[in-house]
Amino acid sequence: MESEQAFLMPNTYFTQIIRICLPPAAATLFVMKMKYILALTIAACSMMSPLLAQNKQPEPFEDILREAVKEYRAGKIKEAATALDQAKALIEKQQSTQVGSTLPDAPEGWATDDMKTEDVPGHLGGGKVVKKLYKNKTGQEEVLLEVYYGSTYIKLIRGLLASDEIAKSQGFEIKRAGGEKVLAKKIEGGNHELNVPMEDEIMIKFTGADGAKEDFMLKMLREIDRRELKSLVKP
Repeated sequence: MESEQAFLMPNTYFTQIIRICLPPAAATLFVMKMKYILALTIAACSMMSPLLAQNKQPEPFEDILREAVKEYRAGKIKEAATALDQAKALIEKQQSTQVGSTLPDAPEGWATDDMKTEDVPGHLGGGKVVKKLYKNKTGQEEVLLEVYYGSTYIKLIRGLLASDEIAKSQGFEIKRAGGEKVLAKKIEGGNHELNVPMEDEIMIKFTGADGAKEDFMLKMLREIDRRELKSLVKP
């Protein structure tokens, strides 16, 4: 407060300059107006500070956790469990967004649809799958890129890499791309499917349509930051 009063006092270097440059009456009027404007500014800032603090964007995850604790302490276990499920859903959504960020952008001459995240049905092992569809702008080719994680289905597919015979029994051929084993398969319409299980937690899958080339999908595979992908998904 003392600093504010000192700032508004007329006997400052600034006001002395004004008094030298302007006639006495004009200088006095100018200084009085400046003091009034500064006083209003300081008052407005003082009033706005608590409002800005109140208008701080709430963090939904933290709000939900606080609600869960509140319900738990009140003995409302069912409501607390519901709140925790909501918090878990927010975390899963953020994780899916981060997983999607590791996928390559559309190559030149291609476009992509918006990324989607879906639950993997229970009979297929549960978990999540992030999907991104790539479309050739000049042709009909399409490539669906999927990343599965948290699914027991991945472990089953990975078991096919044990030997060429086991892979062939399910219609796959084992190929290599950048030191990794890839399960390649011809599907309907002469198109290609690639499955790349990464340990037991993650699997990258490419499904081509309308003549999309296998080499194109292998090139896209090399562009995926698999180290980053593992760090986001592995427990």
